[in-house]
Amino acid sequence: MFSYVDEGQGEVLVFIHSYLWDKEMWRPQIDFFKDRYRCISIDLFGHGNSPLLDIETDLETIAKDIVLFLENLEITMYTYIGLSVGGMLAPYMYKHDKDRIRKIIMMDTYVGVEPHATQELYFNLLDTIEKTHKIPEPLIEKIAPMFFSPQVDRNSKLYLDFANHLRTLKPENIPTIVKMGYAIFGRYGVLEYLSHIQVPLIFITGECDIPRPFKEAQEMAKLNAHSELYSVKNAGHISNLENSDEVNRILDSII
Repeated sequence: MFSYVDEGQGEVLVFIHSYLWDKEMWRPQIDFFKDRYRCISIDLFGHGNSPLLDIETDLETIAKDIVLFLENLEITMYTYIGLSVGGMLAPYMYKHDKDRIRKIIMMDTYVGVEPHATQELYFNLLDTIEKTHKIPEPLIEKIAPMFFSPQVDRNSKLYLDFANHLRTLKPENIPTIVKMGYAIFGRYGVLEYLSHIQVPLIFITGECDIPRPFKEAQEMAKLNAHSELYSVKNAGHISNLENSDEVNRILDSII
C-alpha cells in the first residue's frame, strides 16, 4: 500500500512526512534513533514511491489507510511522529488506533481549519499545478521558501535539493499531489479532538515556521491540559532538517 523504510529494532517509531517531501525527510532522525528503536517512515500517496490516487481523498481516510498498513506490519504499539500533514493526521490516527499508540508528537502543524487567506493562496497554487502538470519555476520560487526559516541559505544543499525535487516531480504524480493538497488545505477543523487524546501529546514547532507559526502550536497545546510544547531555534517549517540536532535532542528527551 505504501512505500516505506523500516530500520532498527525495539519500540516502534512511526514517522509521517510533510507535503511535497517523502520518507527520507526523516533521515537525520532515523539515523539517530535506529540503534535503539525500530523506525518506520512512510511515503504518503503520490510522494516518494507510494501509489497514486484514483479518487479524491481526505485526511481521515488517509489515516485509516496508515492504520491498516501498520496492522499488516503487525505493529502492536508505536509512537506516532508527524510533521505538517503528518501532524494533521495525528488526531485521526488516535481516533482509529488509540489502543496501539504510545505517544503522539505533532510537529509544525495545525489541525484547525486553514485560514481563509492562506487557503485561497494554496488553492490558487494547486490550480496552476493541476493545469500545467508540473510546478512551474515561478511557483517554485514562491513555494520553496515557505518550508524554511527566512534566514535559510538559499545556496545550501538543503534548500537547493528541495527546489530541484519540486522541479523534477514525475508528471504522473502531479494529479495525486494535487488531490493531497486539496485534502490538506481544505481539511475539516478537528481542534476539539485534541482534548480527548489520553496518551502523552507533544507539540514541536520551528520558531521561524512561516505556514504554521508557533502561535498555532500554543493554541493547540492549551486544548490538552497534559500536553507539552517545544520551540525549535533557527528553524522553519521543516524543523527536523533545518535544526536536526535540536529536534533530535528534544525527541530523545520525550520518547
